[in-house]
Amino acid sequence: MLIIKDDKLVFEEYFYDYNREKLQEMRSASKSVISALTGIAIQQKLITGVNVKLSDLLPQYNFANPSPLKYRITLKDMLDNQSGVAYDIADPKLAGNETAMNYSSDWVKYTYDLPMVDTSGIIGRYNSGNPITVARIIELRSGMSLHDYAAKYLFDPMGIKGFKWNFKPDQSNAENFGQVYVTPRDMAKFGLLYLNEGKWRQKIIVPENWVRESTSKHSVVQNVDYGYFWWLKYLDTKNKRYQSIAAQGNGGQKIYIFKELKMVVVTTGGNYNSKSPSDELIRDYILPSFD
Repeated sequence: MLIIKDDKLVFEEYFYDYNREKLQEMRSASKSVISALTGIAIQQKLITGVNVKLSDLLPQYNFANPSPLKYRITLKDMLDNQSGVAYDIADPKLAGNETAMNYSSDWVKYTYDLPMVDTSGIIGRYNSGNPITVARIIELRSGMSLHDYAAKYLFDPMGIKGFKWNFKPDQSNAENFGQVYVTPRDMAKFGLLYLNEGKWRQKIIVPENWVRESTSKHSVVQNVDYGYFWWLKYLDTKNKRYQSIAAQGNGGQKIYIFKELKMVVVTTGGNYNSKSPSDELIRDYILPSFD
């Protein structure tokens, strides 16, 4: 657990043989990093904007189950998890699922070969194929691997070195999920970047307008307000409700940004496929300290 308050690291503790040098898997918190890279790619005009259609972004793909609904899918629909394809981690009745995607030969093709269940832009569904597709679009548009693009335009300018990101959206990455590995301190740096509206030491890394847009409500996923691969959550203490922007990953990998408090809280953990106590720890012990 790490806490940054007023731009200073004020708390840092490691347990179970972990330490500040050890890389931490971010799991689905990697999605929020992909969101940041998307904003950078749009700023660089590699992508014209969030309203560009999937078919224009990936003309080399001929997806199965073509329909007028599928041709309406936009980058925005992927970013806010409202693509409308039959894939929702919370709904096993739908055709798509993460395990099948992970062991397929092309995660992008798997995701968008699926049939449509409704019009895009209507219902939020937690679909891990969406960030994978957006990340692949960034690679194709930049001509760089996701690792190298992130290093050059996001991590290196923040002094983040030695991270791992073996992004290969096929079965070779089935047990690694295409995720990024960084240290918990670097997770905290990323949170601080967003707390400071995309600036790192007065240098703009992520465009300020993208920080605002991507952390504004665009959909509701699993009954939680959702931006562009960012969760917009609240935690209630006995005295107050605190709004946050959160990157979240399986097991308890979390970056919470509390703008009102000028605070970033990072947790890592091993509660895989089960409920992490991280929210309760933040709600019951950290936030009351600032009530």
